[in-house]
Amino acid sequence: MRNLNRLFCMAALCMLFGTAACSWAAVPEWVRSAASGSLPKYEPDTNAVVLLDEVTYTVTDSDDYVEHYRRAVKILRPDGRDEANFALYFRQKEKVLGLHAWSIDKLGHDYELKDKDFAERGLFDFELYNDIRLRTATAPAADPGAIVAFEFEVRRHPWLHHFTWNFQESIPVRQAHVVLQLPQGWEYRSYWVGIPSVAPSQDSGGRAEWVLHDLPAIEHEEMSPPAGALSARLGLAYFEPGVASKNAGSWDAMGKWYDQLSAGRRNPSRELSEKARQLTAGITDFDGKLRALASFLQSDVRYVAIEIGVGGYLPHAAQDVFRVRYGDCKDKATLLSSMLHELGIESDYVVISTNRGTVHPDLPSPSFNHMILAIEMPQGVNSDQYRSVLTSKSGKRYLIFDPTDTYTPVGELRGDLQDSYALLVAEGRGELIHTPLLAPETNQLTRTGHFTLSADGALSGEIVESRNGDHAWAERLALLHANHEERAQRIERRLSRSLKGFTLEKTEIQQLDQIQQKLVISLTLKEPTYGQLRGPLMLVRPRVLGEKSFALERKPRQYPFQFERASRETDTFEIELPKEYAIEDIPDPVKVDAGFASYESKVEVNGSKVRYWREFVRRDVLIGPERTEELRKFLGTIGADEAAVVVLKRTP
Repeated sequence: MRNLNRLFCMAALCMLFGTAACSWAAVPEWVRSAASGSLPKYEPDTNAVVLLDEVTYTVTDSDDYVEHYRRAVKILRPDGRDEANFALYFRQKEKVLGLHAWSIDKLGHDYELKDKDFAERGLFDFELYNDIRLRTATAPAADPGAIVAFEFEVRRHPWLHHFTWNFQESIPVRQAHVVLQLPQGWEYRSYWVGIPSVAPSQDSGGRAEWVLHDLPAIEHEEMSPPAGALSARLGLAYFEPGVASKNAGSWDAMGKWYDQLSAGRRNPSRELSEKARQLTAGITDFDGKLRALASFLQSDVRYVAIEIGVGGYLPHAAQDVFRVRYGDCKDKATLLSSMLHELGIESDYVVISTNRGTVHPDLPSPSFNHMILAIEMPQGVNSDQYRSVLTSKSGKRYLIFDPTDTYTPVGELRGDLQDSYALLVAEGRGELIHTPLLAPETNQLTRTGHFTLSADGALSGEIVESRNGDHAWAERLALLHANHEERAQRIERRLSRSLKGFTLEKTEIQQLDQIQQKLVISLTLKEPTYGQLRGPLMLVRPRVLGEKSFALERKPRQYPFQFERASRETDTFEIELPKEYAIEDIPDPVKVDAGFASYESKVEVNGSKVRYWREFVRRDVLIGPERTEELRKFLGTIGADEAAVVVLKRTP
């Protein structure tokens, strides 16, 4: 929960409180103490440094704890002013016991914001209703050299006896301090990820403390995993006397908790049962029944989130979701599970995160933000027709499906849900599973182009794109509800990366709303200056469209490169040459395989036509930083091929 506060501190609304600032403000001793020490030498682009990041969890009983949080930051550069934006989140039935912010400017003047100076607002705009509230404010005089500090105390009501603490963030942390205070006789279990296990500096009388010093910043690197997957993390599971410690704080225990919480939610109503049978009338096979119900969930049940209290975890009853025809991810999974059950098909919840890497097998925690479904595959059903299939420890085959995803058909799984750890809640227990990384063939982009080149260098012709998998998903998401002008603008932006001064004369989109089929986009275009005239020569790039290469920063890489999905992308472009020119030179063929990806291209001449073909295949979605130079060389090879030209010479 504390991690939400860190996130909101960076995103809170900025407000001006000129009247709240005063030079005689009572800055507490803990702030002055944190500010008094000397700092190590940081990189010149370091915006700020956290002097103290401290949380104390005081557990009073099974349904109640007090969170006391303190944070002090020194701003080093103008871009560090965002550290003065503070926010506290709390739920409807939780009580804010104290809330303050202070700042000390570079001249030593003190300022204070009290509880009344914090504005209150809601959390997310995309949810119809959520009972989480934010109290936000901006500390005054937050210029380079200033100290800003924040303190709050909230009485909270946990749904799970678990805390997760991320020690690192985008700026260095001078000192991090975590305190857990338990009632007499209670126990806890700690879990560490991203850092060797740290022994508590104090562990007696129900009190445990951990102190860490000089934690480096998680620096921004393009295409790196999310910060939550990179940070050193501490998980704390606590349990009262009489609870078997063997099962507490485990994935199994978490599954048991969710199974008990959601008990009875999939019970059907008579109308729900009738609808399931109506939708599958005349269908006898597993695949047909599943696709019929999945289509109903994807098209007729809208995504609307209403979350109050435990509603952030607890799905609404299936019969209620069916009646109102809307719900969030867990509601839609619940309704589909209920309807499948009425047809004799069993299924189980899968709780997952769309941020790959944030769920770690060594840290049982509720670090999830999405729910999908694991559908049991009956004996005798061939699983080869589906891509998103896995086998659990019990030996059951499951088809993993996301009923919230409007654009991904049954048997597939969009990229951000692949190759991730998730919690399967089945048979009253929890099992950590790993979703499959689908093969490149499941995510294909194929372009075929036929063009005519004139003697003055003008290129005209037609391109046909065929997409499946996430390539189709992304375009459907962008195009399906866009008007004609918005669709044209999106396509023109994509074309402009490869072509300059072109005219898009015609666009035809086929099977846009048929997610079981490939998405096909046909384009007719003209580029008046495609061929570059150089005296008697004309330079023509055979690779008309599409960029696979990109630049990498030259500084040493710290974190892996993370891509969303595997992919297979093929281009075939055929250009009819003007009779006034003859071919002088063509690029050499290219073939390179780096293991994580491969690339191959060739240029062929057939009479008056030049044919360019290439194929790019990405197999891995995570490439370690130690392979940076290998990746750079691989991308350089692609870049050189993409820029290569066919040389034509005017005939006498």
